[in-house]
Amino acid sequence: MTARRRIVLATFGTHGDLHPFIALALRLRDAGFEPVIATSSMYRFKVESEGIAFHRLRPEQEEIERDLHLTRTQMVRKVAQRPDYVLRKMLLPYLRESYEDSLVVLDGAAFAVTHTTALATKVAAEKLRVPHISVVLQPMALLSVFDPSELAPLPGLMRWIYRRGPGVTRAFIHLMKRASRAWARPIDKLRSEVGLPASPAHPFFESQFADEGVIALYSSVLGSPQPDHPARTSIVGFAFYDAQSGGDVPAVPGLDAYLANGARPLVFTLGTSAIHDATDFIRASLEATTALGMRAVFVLDEEQRDRWQSHASDRVFICSYAPYSMLFPRAAVIVHHGGVGTTAQALRAGRPQLIAPYLVDQPDNAARVQRLGVGIMLPVRRYRARRVATELRRLIDDKTIAMRAQAVANIIASEDGAAVAVRIISASLDASAKGDHQR
Repeated sequence: MTARRRIVLATFGTHGDLHPFIALALRLRDAGFEPVIATSSMYRFKVESEGIAFHRLRPEQEEIERDLHLTRTQMVRKVAQRPDYVLRKMLLPYLRESYEDSLVVLDGAAFAVTHTTALATKVAAEKLRVPHISVVLQPMALLSVFDPSELAPLPGLMRWIYRRGPGVTRAFIHLMKRASRAWARPIDKLRSEVGLPASPAHPFFESQFADEGVIALYSSVLGSPQPDHPARTSIVGFAFYDAQSGGDVPAVPGLDAYLANGARPLVFTLGTSAIHDATDFIRASLEATTALGMRAVFVLDEEQRDRWQSHASDRVFICSYAPYSMLFPRAAVIVHHGGVGTTAQALRAGRPQLIAPYLVDQPDNAARVQRLGVGIMLPVRRYRARRVATELRRLIDDKTIAMRAQAVANIIASEDGAAVAVRIISASLDASAKGDHQR
């Protein structure tokens, strides 16, 4: 591997956090670079099956669950109640291990691309003087006063604050930053231990963004540029990756035949976090489907698929995986929890959406879809069969929503976030190399 062409892409989280980085790595490889994805070992096979180099980046999911004495379902519920749980309990306690892994993969690298959660990789890049650029996957990550986000778990309170105007919003965000500054002491300690100066900027806010710039891998229809975005922020469009493994989008036995032999179905799917707490959602969705007399596809994980398979019929198709790029355009309505990856695929498909946000960025993504006029947000606590059936009927009957959804899809089809991101990274790498040469 040629060091001057090796680019490290570091991420942590669910498939929604991984897939855009795979899309970006594939484009970097096509452009002649040698990408390495640094992330949890549970994604090793997926990454390597694409012919992309992989490097382990702790913490591991199993390690977190063991140390916290929680099942995955219990942990997801904790995050839904307290989004800061991800930082305080799932990332920061493992900062040193993540830093050590980052030092290894960054040694000799030409450039780094870091996800919001790759806290230790940012520190290691600074220590090794490896130039890097930050990637954000949703508007919430930029936390603009002028385009405020609905933060879980109290989006209603957020809306009340935001309606008071930018001044009150700015004061609230300032208070939130002050309150959370103490959480970052492990980062301060690590910087001191490795000989880096203390950072005056907040590690979870201003300091998370690289001097080389920020690439926002989402469409400007979801969030437009704002005056208080970090310097050199580029909103480039979504980066799509839809394969289960091995490059080609896999077929799902029986799904094509099901879709071809009947009216458009409702599609119900859960992200890789919410799927672990899915019972009420699935039950209410099945009841709503029956009440409407419609066909439906349920995309679940393997455990949930097996548990609910007895409900499959000539009207209801249940599977553990389906490529969204194939399934979503053929849906009547797409019902999901609002993870940014699923939201991106639904917007690209041009179909109406019903979103029941569950945690972290999902309420904000759902609110943005609703403001676009292409979907309806229904809080999880109100996700009951009768209400779901009512909202689905509204989405099916309202032709204006369908027209708006298609118009948004046309805009997204004109964007190529991964390609634009590669051009930005290439230009940044060239500028860094030129600066090194001049020095």
